[in-house]
This record gives sequence, C-alpha cells and structure tokens, in this order.
Amino acid sequence: MRGGDIADVSCLTLGDGRKVVAKRPRADQGDTTKIEAMMLKHLRAASDLPVPEVLFQEAGILVISHIEHQGITNARAAAEDVAKHVAALHRVTSGDKKPYGFKADTVIGPLPQKNTPSADWISFFRDQRLLAMARSCLNTSRIDGAFMTRVEALAAKLPDLIPRDPGASLLHGDLWAGNMLIDGDHAAGFIDPAISYGHREMDLAFIQLMGGLDPAFFDAYHAHVAIDAGFHEERCALYQLWPLLVHVRLFGGGYVHQVGSVLDRFGV
Repeated sequence: MRGGDIADVSCLTLGDGRKVVAKRPRADQGDTTKIEAMMLKHLRAASDLPVPEVLFQEAGILVISHIEHQGITNARAAAEDVAKHVAALHRVTSGDKKPYGFKADTVIGPLPQKNTPSADWISFFRDQRLLAMARSCLNTSRIDGAFMTRVEALAAKLPDLIPRDPGASLLHGDLWAGNMLIDGDHAAGFIDPAISYGHREMDLAFIQLMGGLDPAFFDAYHAHVAIDAGFHEERCALYQLWPLLVHVRLFGGGYVHQVGSVLDRFGV
C-alpha cells in the first residue's frame, strides 16, 4: 500500500484473515496519529460518513480497519454517491454558542489547523484559516512580505464577500480524490480528515479545486442540500485559497501563482 505525504502506510493481514491498515509517521514529520484517531472517532460518532474504525493508537502508530475498494468504474454514479455522503455529513451541525471551529486543534496533512471556537465565521476563516496559513508561508519563505500584504488586503474585504453566520457544518476538511475510496460506482470510504465545523462550501471548494470527480457531483449535491447563489461565481475561489495556501506551505512552486491569480481576481 502506498503511503501519504506524512506517514508510512502498510496493509496487514491478521491471523484471522482480517485486513488492517497501519500508519507510522515518517521520521521527518510530527506524530499526528493521536489527532487522526480522534478525528476518525468523531466522524464515526457524529455522522454516518463511512470512515475507517480506529482499532489501536499509541505514540507513533495508528491501526485502522481496511476499506476494500477497486477504483472507479462508473464516474457519474460514483460522483453522485460521494455527493450523497458529503451532503449528509454537512447536515451534521454544531449546536454550540461558538459553532465555528472544534473542541481541539487538528491538522491538515502534517500542518497544524487551529480551531479555537468562534461565533463569527468571517473572523474564524480570516484569522484561523486564511491569515494563519499565509503567515506560516511567510515565516518559511514560501511567500514574501509584499505577497502577504496582498493576502491581508483580501482579508479586509471578507465582510463583503462571505456570510458572517452560515450554518456550521461538520467538514471533512481535505476532500480530494486520494482521500475518497471509490469502489466501482460508489464511495466505500473517506480517509485522512482535517475536521472542523464551518461553512459547508469549504468542502465544496476543495472538491472543485482538486477532487477529481465527475461534474455530476455538484448537481447531485444541490439536489440534497441547496448550493447558495454566488458560490460558483465568487465564494468558491475565495475558499480555495485555504487548500492552495496549504499547498504553497508544503510545496511552493506553481501554487504561489495560483494564489496570486485569486488575489488578482479580487483586485488586491
């Protein structure tokens, strides 16, 4: 089994014939196994999203159930099934007075993801997503001060661009094709979450950017949960800044240009 960016991943067959997946953090990465286990347990407890069961976790090792999947054979049907699962996930909402964020900080890949609860979506997205990751990029010389100033200028415009109090949906947080386990015409499971509660359009923007799904996904999702006007035209690009900045922080290169194109689009 191929590993991801931050862990060595092995598929093991136990004596009773069961298959399990063992994940061990790589030497050059931090140990996120405890956080991943917590996120998977929360998804299983709070939603019906098919995710692996946590079988064992201690420092340096996470063992989860194996989800059988053979890849896509019917792209449209698979996209529609993913839409059904994602829409159901987004119906799970936070009932807290400060609904945006989570009870603990999490991670996206190897990077920290701050989740201090907030009653205001604009300030949460601005401070704990957009500016936090941009500052991490600046501090690691992925972007320069002038580029950071442009990000800050866009952050100042957010009250005119995104809603202050949309529903606080449970988000997977890292919805790209590699984290969707497709078995023929349906989604068998979802892995490697980066959960929090926030505007559900964050997940949709992630899928639009790099989900690798048939375009039927969006019509199918809309049939389950209406996509508000303005998402495709404007907010999708804004919310894509989060995964793009994550990729700038991890890989640099052409992702900086992609962020710059979004900043150009909004006149900063």
